[in-house]
Amino acid sequence: MPKNRKIIAITVAAASLALAGCTNPDGTSYQPGTGAVVGGLTGAAAGQIIGGDTKATVIGGAIGAAVGGAIGAQMAAQERELRGSLAGTGADITNTGSDLRVILPDSVTFRTASSVVDPEFRPVLRAVSRSLQRHPNSTVRVVGHTDNVGSAIYNAKLSQERALAVARVLIANGASASRITVVGRGFYEPVMSNATAAGRAENRRVEIVITPTR
Repeated sequence: MPKNRKIIAITVAAASLALAGCTNPDGTSYQPGTGAVVGGLTGAAAGQIIGGDTKATVIGGAIGAAVGGAIGAQMAAQERELRGSLAGTGADITNTGSDLRVILPDSVTFRTASSVVDPEFRPVLRAVSRSLQRHPNSTVRVVGHTDNVGSAIYNAKLSQERALAVARVLIANGASASRITVVGRGFYEPVMSNATAAGRAENRRVEIVITPTR
């Protein structure tokens, strides 16, 4: 095996073992650690390709680990903040390791078949907007989803309008419009089966996807 490929293979193997250890006591992923490992792996690979030697690999890995660790720590801090401010509101937070997702069920966000944000839910979106302002190094994608009741055209329109309504509230409360994109996915990305009422309720949602930029 060529020397540079061997070094990269060793790096990948080491990173795989490290990722396996990046967990909290409850078994969930420890995001700052994961970010550091992934960042280090990316930096090491780039260093080896660019520099062609072990020294470049080590330097690239160290830089990548530092950047990845900082991003992971930033995401973890924002996750804790959002969980605290949104507790008991019906909104849910998911940290995928590459982005944060604020999941807004339609049952608490909108009235039936409406794309107007319920006035009682607007304080929740204000809290999200304040968090976005405190953590400016990210892009925000607001994605609307529906169940499969009704036509594809109807659901595409409704999901787009609901996502846009959420984005407008975020922007009205201070979030930068330049960071936010809006998309309606209709019924094409269900998280549960649409065969049951409970499943359809889970599928009717708007997701605020927060992706770090650095």
